[in-house]
Amino acid sequence: MNINKLISFILASLMLVSCGESFLERTNPAALSYDKFYRTEADFQAALNGCYYRLRSPVMQLMCINETITDNTYVNHYDPVSDNYNFFLTTVSANSSTLSGLWQNGYYTIAAANLVITRIKDSQVPEATRKVFVSEAKFIRAWTYFYMVRVFGGIPLYTEEPSNLSMVYDVGRSTVEETYNFIISDLVDAQNIDNERNTQQKASAKNKVSSAAVKALLGKVYLYKGDYAKAASTLADVVSNGGYRLLDNLADIYNADTPLNDEVIFSINFERVSGQNSPLTGPTLPKFSRGILPNQTASDNGSGFYNIEDVFFRTFSDDDKRKSFIDSADIIMGSDVIKYYYSKKYCDLGTTAAGLSASKFIVLRYADVLLMSADAANQSGNTAGAYQYVNAVRKRAGLGDLPAGLSKEQMNEALAQERQKEFLCEADRWFDLSYRGFAYLKKTLNDFYPGSHAPNAVIKDHMVLFPIPSSQVDLKPDKLPQNQGY
Repeated sequence: MNINKLISFILASLMLVSCGESFLERTNPAALSYDKFYRTEADFQAALNGCYYRLRSPVMQLMCINETITDNTYVNHYDPVSDNYNFFLTTVSANSSTLSGLWQNGYYTIAAANLVITRIKDSQVPEATRKVFVSEAKFIRAWTYFYMVRVFGGIPLYTEEPSNLSMVYDVGRSTVEETYNFIISDLVDAQNIDNERNTQQKASAKNKVSSAAVKALLGKVYLYKGDYAKAASTLADVVSNGGYRLLDNLADIYNADTPLNDEVIFSINFERVSGQNSPLTGPTLPKFSRGILPNQTASDNGSGFYNIEDVFFRTFSDDDKRKSFIDSADIIMGSDVIKYYYSKKYCDLGTTAAGLSASKFIVLRYADVLLMSADAANQSGNTAGAYQYVNAVRKRAGLGDLPAGLSKEQMNEALAQERQKEFLCEADRWFDLSYRGFAYLKKTLNDFYPGSHAPNAVIKDHMVLFPIPSSQVDLKPDKLPQNQGY
């Protein structure tokens, strides 16, 4: 079955939880029956492939939320069609197309995973293979709920494929605690997936969910939940037994032709094919730039959504190898020549003349595991234990060790700065700042904005969470109350 037919099958059955106008239709989409399709191992492998495919959908929304509104990047031109500019100016509303897209894409993905988890129980798939497929689906569901809870707070939890509309309408917002506990439950269930695979499945598991990916994500969830002891032990398992390392050459991390490598634990991958190409290359290049990519010398390369803030660029020392992954382009704007900085992480040199790129979106990599381990140690009061992890990342970057004797607060600041440089344009910054507390996020960004390209931007108290899309609140206001301030 080709991918377009597969997505059609899935979307038809997912309309029940697509959180769109389908809620208002008279015909119950659940009446569409595909029982004869979801029976065999091949059927469920196809459905699971659809789950992986759905992971591509929220990539640009996560970039906008984590990069554009923060001290990392800015938009170098006004585009009335794009919501990126609203995030850039911190004028985010409940009518945001970015947030609406993130909500819809998230619940499509959750519903796709629920379909596999629910229907495989009554299928012809052998029990051992069921465990593998369910573990993959639970990781995908957990990652989706994890980014959604960090954006919206407590959200409706759908734990199985709903069989009627009332199951959708009757589910209200769960608490943040309940959402985190459900995510953790999924990941604990999935963490032994490597042992569940048979020899043939292990041979074909490239680019799929692994035990290391599950445990790395589980460690991150524990960290954000504030369970630092469990975060430390879970991440220590990945460090000791995961088989990953820091790559010496930064270019190897982002090589579009090697989605996974010794550092990348899990990534969302794309191909240089129309409809399956990466959306990341163009938006990270300056608007009106030309000749950056070898096959696109005669036309504009970029759309300028993620130009790196000059003030932030100047915080890199010349010894920092990560600075080499930032380049600049001089753009003629009227009588002026303006220098724009951009990240080369998504500069797929194999991008076609039609702009088709295979640049990947990295979800988890070993440097993240190390820096999370440092955070877990520091937050637990073992600041001395954080040094080995953060210094390993700094050494790869060509830098010396952090000064000895830092306090817990000083180490927290050092880790925030290290993560900002290490994961620039990898959709991490807003999440990382919010993890350190909203007061920390608010002060960091409001201190930064006056000298930035958005000098009038301001983070207000209600922005501790982003708004739930108004279209969703309107559908069931009694079950889905809006976040305060919107």
